[in-house]
Amino acid sequence: MPTKSLLKTALFGLLVPALLSGCMKSTQLTVLQPAQFKVPDHIAKIAVVDRSKPSNGWLNVLEGLFTGEAIGQDRESRQQAVRGLTDALERTPRFRVISTGIEMSGSKAGVNLPAPLPWSEVERICADYAADAVVTIESFDSDNNTATRQRQSKKKNKDGTTTTLIDYLAEMRTGVRIGWRFYDPRSKMIFDEYTTEDFLKNEHVGSSERNAVSGLPSQVSVTRKVAFNVGIEYGMRIAPVYITVNRQYYPKAKGFSTQMEQATRFAQGGNWDKAAEIWKKVEVFAKDNPKAAGRAAYNMAVVAEIKGNLDIALEWAEKAWTQYGNKKARSYIEVIRQRQNDAKKVEYQMNKKV
Repeated sequence: MPTKSLLKTALFGLLVPALLSGCMKSTQLTVLQPAQFKVPDHIAKIAVVDRSKPSNGWLNVLEGLFTGEAIGQDRESRQQAVRGLTDALERTPRFRVISTGIEMSGSKAGVNLPAPLPWSEVERICADYAADAVVTIESFDSDNNTATRQRQSKKKNKDGTTTTLIDYLAEMRTGVRIGWRFYDPRSKMIFDEYTTEDFLKNEHVGSSERNAVSGLPSQVSVTRKVAFNVGIEYGMRIAPVYITVNRQYYPKAKGFSTQMEQATRFAQGGNWDKAAEIWKKVEVFAKDNPKAAGRAAYNMAVVAEIKGNLDIALEWAEKAWTQYGNKKARSYIEVIRQRQNDAKKVEYQMNKKV
Protein backbone atom coordinates (compact mmCIF):
# COMPACT_ATOMS: atom_id res chain seq x y z
CA MET A 1 0.00 0.00 0.00
CA PRO A 2 1.48 3.40 -0.94
CA THR A 3 2.69 5.78 1.69
CA LYS A 4 2.33 9.54 1.40
CA SER A 5 4.59 11.01 4.07
CA LEU A 6 8.18 11.79 3.18
CA LEU A 7 10.41 9.39 5.13
CA LYS A 8 7.65 8.52 7.56
CA THR A 9 9.86 5.83 9.03
CA ALA A 10 12.26 8.32 10.43
CA LEU A 11 11.68 7.82 13.29
CA PHE A 12 10.53 7.62 16.80
CA GLY A 13 13.85 8.90 18.12
CA LEU A 14 13.65 12.07 16.07
CA LEU A 15 10.36 12.93 17.76
CA VAL A 16 11.93 13.12 21.18
CA PRO A 17 13.02 16.79 20.95
CA ALA A 18 9.39 17.73 20.36
CA LEU A 19 8.40 15.77 23.44
CA LEU A 20 11.17 17.09 25.63
CA SER A 21 11.03 20.86 25.34
CA GLY A 22 12.34 23.44 27.74
CA CYS A 23 15.75 24.44 29.07
CA MET A 24 17.49 21.16 28.53
CA LYS A 25 20.79 20.09 27.03
CA SER A 26 20.88 17.78 24.05
CA THR A 27 23.02 14.81 23.10
CA GLN A 28 22.93 12.21 20.35
CA LEU A 29 23.28 8.46 20.19
CA THR A 30 23.27 5.91 17.42
CA VAL A 31 20.66 3.16 17.44
CA LEU A 32 19.92 0.27 15.11
CA GLN A 33 16.37 0.64 13.84
CA PRO A 34 14.60 -2.57 12.79
CA ALA A 35 13.34 -3.25 9.30
CA GLN A 36 9.69 -3.90 8.52
CA PHE A 37 10.28 -7.64 8.22
CA LYS A 38 12.95 -10.33 8.39
CA VAL A 39 14.83 -11.17 5.21
CA PRO A 40 15.85 -14.84 4.72
CA ASP A 41 19.14 -15.64 6.44
CA HIS A 42 20.90 -16.83 3.27
CA ILE A 43 20.72 -13.34 1.75
CA ALA A 44 23.89 -11.44 2.64
CA LYS A 45 24.65 -9.41 -0.50
CA ILE A 46 22.12 -7.49 -2.57
CA ALA A 47 22.53 -6.20 -6.12
CA VAL A 48 20.50 -3.09 -7.00
CA VAL A 49 19.11 -2.65 -10.53
CA ASP A 50 17.06 0.11 -12.18
CA ARG A 51 14.39 -1.57 -14.25
CA SER A 52 12.07 1.41 -14.53
CA LYS A 53 13.19 2.94 -17.82
CA PRO A 54 9.99 3.48 -19.88
CA SER A 55 9.88 1.07 -22.82
CA ASN A 56 7.89 3.68 -24.77
CA GLY A 57 10.10 6.73 -24.25
CA TRP A 58 7.90 9.01 -26.35
CA LEU A 59 5.04 8.61 -23.88
CA ASN A 60 7.29 9.84 -21.11
CA VAL A 61 8.44 12.80 -23.21
CA LEU A 62 4.83 13.62 -24.04
CA GLU A 63 3.90 13.57 -20.36
CA GLY A 64 6.83 15.86 -19.65
CA LEU A 65 5.53 18.41 -22.13
CA PHE A 66 2.26 18.62 -20.20
CA THR A 67 3.72 18.55 -16.69
CA GLY A 68 6.66 20.84 -17.38
CA GLU A 69 9.24 18.20 -16.47
CA ALA A 70 12.72 18.65 -17.90
CA ILE A 71 13.96 16.11 -20.45
CA GLY A 72 15.88 13.43 -18.61
CA GLN A 73 14.46 14.46 -15.23
CA ASP A 74 13.03 11.04 -14.43
CA ARG A 75 16.23 9.24 -15.42
CA GLU A 76 18.33 11.43 -13.14
CA SER A 77 15.79 11.02 -10.37
CA ARG A 78 15.77 7.23 -10.77
CA GLN A 79 19.52 7.33 -10.30
CA GLN A 80 19.01 9.34 -7.12
CA ALA A 81 16.51 6.74 -5.89
CA VAL A 82 19.14 4.03 -6.39
CA ARG A 83 21.68 6.18 -4.53
CA GLY A 84 19.22 6.67 -1.69
CA LEU A 85 18.62 2.93 -1.43
CA THR A 86 22.33 2.10 -1.44
CA ASP A 87 22.98 4.90 1.06
CA ALA A 88 20.54 3.28 3.50
CA LEU A 89 21.86 -0.24 2.91
CA GLU A 90 25.43 0.92 3.49
CA ARG A 91 24.30 1.83 7.02
CA THR A 92 23.16 -1.67 7.90
CA PRO A 93 25.32 -4.47 9.33
CA ARG A 94 22.84 -6.98 7.93
CA PHE A 95 23.72 -6.78 4.21
CA ARG A 96 26.37 -5.78 1.76
CA VAL A 97 25.03 -3.84 -1.21
CA ILE A 98 26.27 -3.16 -4.70
CA SER A 99 24.83 -0.68 -7.18
CA THR A 100 25.22 -2.47 -10.51
CA GLY A 101 24.52 0.52 -12.75
CA ILE A 102 22.24 -1.75 -14.78
CA GLU A 103 19.38 0.11 -16.45
CA MET A 104 16.57 -1.90 -18.01
CA SER A 105 13.33 -1.02 -19.74
CA GLY A 106 10.20 -1.76 -17.74
CA SER A 107 6.59 -0.74 -18.24
CA LYS A 108 5.44 1.23 -21.29
CA ALA A 109 5.25 4.59 -19.51
CA GLY A 110 7.20 3.78 -16.36
CA VAL A 111 4.12 4.03 -14.12
CA ASN A 112 2.83 0.51 -13.57
CA LEU A 113 4.86 -2.50 -12.47
CA PRO A 114 5.84 -4.69 -15.44
CA ALA A 115 5.85 -8.48 -15.42
CA PRO A 116 8.53 -9.82 -13.05
CA LEU A 117 12.02 -10.48 -14.33
CA PRO A 118 12.65 -14.05 -15.53
CA TRP A 119 14.46 -16.03 -12.86
CA SER A 120 17.20 -16.78 -15.36
CA GLU A 121 17.91 -13.03 -15.57
CA VAL A 122 17.89 -12.66 -11.78
CA GLU A 123 20.30 -15.58 -11.48
CA ARG A 124 22.58 -14.07 -14.14
CA ILE A 125 22.76 -10.74 -12.28
CA CYS A 126 23.51 -12.54 -9.01
CA ALA A 127 26.25 -14.56 -10.70
CA ASP A 128 27.80 -11.47 -12.32
CA TYR A 129 27.94 -9.55 -9.04
CA ALA A 130 28.34 -12.42 -6.56
CA ALA A 131 25.04 -11.43 -4.99
CA ASP A 132 22.40 -13.47 -3.19
CA ALA A 133 19.39 -11.38 -4.19
CA VAL A 134 18.33 -8.52 -6.45
CA VAL A 135 16.38 -5.40 -5.53
CA THR A 136 14.93 -3.50 -8.46
CA ILE A 137 13.17 -0.24 -9.13
CA GLU A 138 10.36 -1.62 -11.27
CA SER A 139 8.42 1.57 -11.93
CA PHE A 140 9.06 5.26 -11.52
CA ASP A 141 6.83 8.27 -12.06
CA SER A 142 7.15 11.88 -10.95
CA ASP A 143 4.75 14.81 -11.10
CA ASN A 144 5.22 18.51 -10.51
CA ASN A 145 2.20 20.75 -10.08
CA THR A 146 2.46 24.49 -9.54
CA ALA A 147 -0.39 26.82 -8.66
CA THR A 148 -0.53 30.48 -7.68
CA ARG A 149 -3.14 32.51 -5.89
CA GLN A 150 -3.58 36.12 -5.00
CA ARG A 151 -3.75 37.10 -1.34
CA GLN A 152 -5.06 40.27 0.25
CA SER A 153 -4.40 41.66 3.70
CA LYS A 154 -5.23 44.88 5.50
CA LYS A 155 -2.67 47.19 7.04
CA LYS A 156 -3.71 49.94 9.42
CA ASN A 157 -1.78 53.18 8.93
CA LYS A 158 -0.73 55.63 11.61
CA ASP A 159 -3.30 58.14 10.38
CA GLY A 160 -6.09 55.65 10.94
CA THR A 161 -6.62 54.78 7.29
CA THR A 162 -6.38 51.24 5.96
CA THR A 163 -4.27 50.03 3.06
CA THR A 164 -4.99 46.85 1.14
CA LEU A 165 -1.84 44.82 0.48
CA ILE A 166 -1.72 42.30 -2.34
CA ASP A 167 0.82 39.53 -2.86
CA TYR A 168 0.96 36.18 -4.63
CA LEU A 169 1.58 32.73 -3.20
CA ALA A 170 3.09 30.11 -5.50
CA GLU A 171 2.83 26.48 -4.36
CA MET A 172 4.65 23.56 -5.97
CA ARG A 173 3.89 19.94 -5.16
CA THR A 174 6.50 17.42 -6.26
CA GLY A 175 5.43 13.79 -6.09
CA VAL A 176 7.40 10.62 -6.76
CA ARG A 177 5.92 7.14 -7.06
CA ILE A 178 8.28 4.15 -7.10
CA GLY A 179 7.54 0.45 -7.37
CA TRP A 180 10.07 -2.02 -5.93
CA ARG A 181 10.67 -5.76 -6.11
CA PHE A 182 12.99 -7.91 -4.00
CA TYR A 183 13.95 -11.11 -5.86
CA ASP A 184 15.25 -14.19 -4.01
CA PRO A 185 16.59 -16.61 -6.64
CA ARG A 186 17.24 -19.45 -4.17
CA SER A 187 13.58 -19.79 -3.22
CA LYS A 188 12.33 -18.43 -6.57
CA MET A 189 10.21 -15.97 -4.62
CA ILE A 190 9.62 -12.26 -4.97
CA PHE A 191 10.20 -11.60 -1.33
CA ASP A 192 8.77 -8.08 -1.38
CA GLU A 193 6.71 -6.04 -3.84
CA TYR A 194 6.03 -2.53 -2.65
CA THR A 195 5.03 0.85 -4.02
CA THR A 196 5.92 4.10 -2.31
CA GLU A 197 4.36 7.44 -3.16
CA ASP A 198 5.86 10.48 -1.44
CA PHE A 199 5.82 14.18 -2.04
CA LEU A 200 7.31 17.48 -1.01
CA LYS A 201 5.66 20.89 -1.03
CA ASN A 202 7.44 24.21 -1.60
CA GLU A 203 5.99 27.70 -1.62
CA HIS A 204 7.17 31.24 -2.26
CA VAL A 205 5.53 34.63 -1.85
CA GLY A 206 6.15 37.38 -4.37
CA SER A 207 4.87 40.79 -5.37
CA SER A 208 3.63 39.37 -8.67
CA GLU A 209 2.59 35.97 -9.94
CA ARG A 210 5.77 35.71 -12.00
CA ASN A 211 7.94 36.75 -9.06
CA ALA A 212 6.30 34.17 -6.80
CA VAL A 213 6.84 31.33 -9.28
CA SER A 214 10.43 32.33 -10.03
CA GLY A 215 11.26 32.05 -6.34
CA LEU A 216 10.40 28.36 -6.24
CA PRO A 217 13.25 25.82 -6.38
CA SER A 218 13.85 23.98 -9.63
CA GLN A 219 11.62 21.00 -10.32
CA VAL A 220 14.64 18.89 -11.23
CA SER A 221 16.43 19.44 -7.91
CA VAL A 222 13.31 18.84 -5.82
CA THR A 223 12.38 15.67 -7.72
CA ARG A 224 15.89 14.32 -7.19
CA LYS A 225 15.64 15.08 -3.49
CA VAL A 226 12.30 13.31 -3.10
CA ALA A 227 13.52 10.32 -5.12
CA PHE A 228 16.66 10.03 -2.99
CA ASN A 229 14.56 10.07 0.18
CA VAL A 230 12.20 7.43 -1.23
CA GLY A 231 15.22 5.24 -1.88
CA ILE A 232 16.33 5.66 1.73
CA GLU A 233 12.84 4.81 2.90
CA TYR A 234 12.80 1.54 1.01
CA GLY A 235 16.24 0.67 2.35
CA MET A 236 14.90 1.17 5.87
CA ARG A 237 11.98 -1.07 5.02
CA ILE A 238 14.12 -4.08 4.16
CA ALA A 239 17.15 -3.71 6.45
CA PRO A 240 17.94 -2.71 10.04
CA VAL A 241 19.68 0.65 9.67
CA TYR A 242 21.77 2.72 12.04
CA ILE A 243 20.23 6.12 12.72
CA THR A 244 21.10 9.03 14.98
CA VAL A 245 18.55 10.09 17.59
CA ASN A 246 18.46 13.01 20.01
CA ARG A 247 18.11 12.82 23.76
CA GLN A 248 17.83 15.67 26.20
CA TYR A 249 18.79 15.94 29.85
CA TYR A 250 18.46 18.47 32.66
CA PRO A 251 21.44 20.78 33.29
CA LYS A 252 19.91 22.47 36.32
CA ALA A 253 17.92 21.74 39.46
CA LYS A 254 17.02 24.25 42.15
CA GLY A 255 19.00 23.63 45.32
CA PHE A 256 21.67 21.62 43.51
CA SER A 257 22.99 24.12 40.99
CA THR A 258 26.68 23.46 41.61
CA GLN A 259 26.34 19.68 41.36
CA MET A 260 24.12 19.77 38.26
CA GLU A 261 26.40 22.23 36.46
CA GLN A 262 29.42 20.05 37.17
CA ALA A 263 27.61 16.94 35.95
CA THR A 264 26.58 18.78 32.79
CA ARG A 265 30.20 19.64 32.04
CA PHE A 266 31.14 15.98 32.39
CA ALA A 267 28.26 14.99 30.11
CA GLN A 268 29.21 17.55 27.48
CA GLY A 269 32.73 16.16 27.55
CA GLY A 270 31.44 12.63 27.01
CA ASN A 271 32.26 11.44 30.52
CA TRP A 272 28.86 9.97 31.31
CA ASP A 273 30.16 7.85 34.18
CA LYS A 274 31.28 10.93 36.12
CA ALA A 275 28.04 12.74 35.30
CA ALA A 276 26.06 9.73 36.52
CA GLU A 277 27.94 9.64 39.83
CA ILE A 278 26.81 13.20 40.54
CA TRP A 279 23.21 12.76 39.35
CA LYS A 280 22.85 9.63 41.46
CA LYS A 281 23.99 11.53 44.56
CA VAL A 282 21.57 14.38 43.77
CA GLU A 283 18.71 11.91 43.51
CA VAL A 284 19.64 10.41 46.92
CA PHE A 285 20.08 13.71 48.76
CA ALA A 286 17.09 15.45 47.17
CA LYS A 287 14.38 13.24 48.65
CA ASP A 288 12.66 16.31 50.10
CA ASN A 289 12.97 18.08 46.75
CA PRO A 290 10.94 15.95 44.28
CA LYS A 291 11.61 18.26 41.35
CA ALA A 292 15.39 18.03 41.69
CA ALA A 293 15.28 14.30 42.44
CA GLY A 294 13.04 13.70 39.43
CA ARG A 295 15.42 15.56 37.14
CA ALA A 296 18.41 13.62 38.43
CA ALA A 297 16.56 10.32 38.03
CA TYR A 298 15.54 11.31 34.51
CA ASN A 299 19.17 12.06 33.65
CA MET A 300 20.18 8.67 35.01
CA ALA A 301 17.75 7.08 32.57
CA VAL A 302 19.44 8.92 29.71
CA VAL A 303 22.86 7.70 30.82
CA ALA A 304 21.63 4.12 31.01
CA GLU A 305 20.22 4.32 27.49
CA ILE A 306 23.47 5.79 26.17
CA LYS A 307 25.31 2.90 27.81
CA GLY A 308 22.96 0.48 26.06
CA ASN A 309 21.20 -0.79 29.20
CA LEU A 310 17.55 -0.28 28.32
CA ASP A 311 16.23 -2.21 31.32
CA ILE A 312 18.05 0.09 33.75
CA ALA A 313 17.00 3.11 31.68
CA LEU A 314 13.37 2.07 32.04
CA GLU A 315 13.75 1.64 35.81
CA TRP A 316 15.14 5.16 36.21
CA ALA A 317 12.53 6.71 33.93
CA GLU A 318 9.72 4.97 35.82
CA LYS A 319 11.21 6.15 39.11
CA ALA A 320 11.41 9.73 37.84
CA TRP A 321 7.72 9.59 36.93
CA THR A 322 6.13 7.44 39.64
CA GLN A 323 8.12 8.64 42.66
CA TYR A 324 8.88 12.22 41.71
CA GLY A 325 6.21 13.15 39.16
CA ASN A 326 8.59 14.21 36.40
CA LYS A 327 6.22 14.67 33.44
CA LYS A 328 8.89 14.39 30.77
CA ALA A 329 9.80 10.98 32.12
CA ARG A 330 6.29 9.78 31.34
CA SER A 331 6.93 10.31 27.63
CA TYR A 332 10.45 8.95 27.89
CA ILE A 333 9.13 5.68 29.35
CA GLU A 334 7.25 5.04 26.10
CA VAL A 335 10.36 5.84 24.05
CA ILE A 336 12.43 3.33 26.02
CA ARG A 337 9.75 0.65 25.76
CA GLN A 338 9.64 1.19 22.02
CA ARG A 339 13.42 0.79 21.91
CA GLN A 340 13.15 -2.45 23.86
CA ASN A 341 10.64 -3.79 21.35
CA ASP A 342 12.82 -2.63 18.48
CA ALA A 343 15.88 -4.31 19.99
CA LYS A 344 14.05 -7.65 20.02
CA LYS A 345 13.06 -7.19 16.38
CA VAL A 346 16.61 -6.30 15.40
CA GLU A 347 18.01 -9.37 17.16
CA TYR A 348 15.58 -11.54 15.22
CA GLN A 349 16.28 -9.83 11.90
CA MET A 350 20.06 -9.72 12.18
CA ASN A 351 20.61 -13.48 12.09
CA LYS A 352 23.08 -13.29 15.02
CA LYS A 353 25.21 -10.64 13.29
CA VAL A 354 25.06 -8.26 16.28
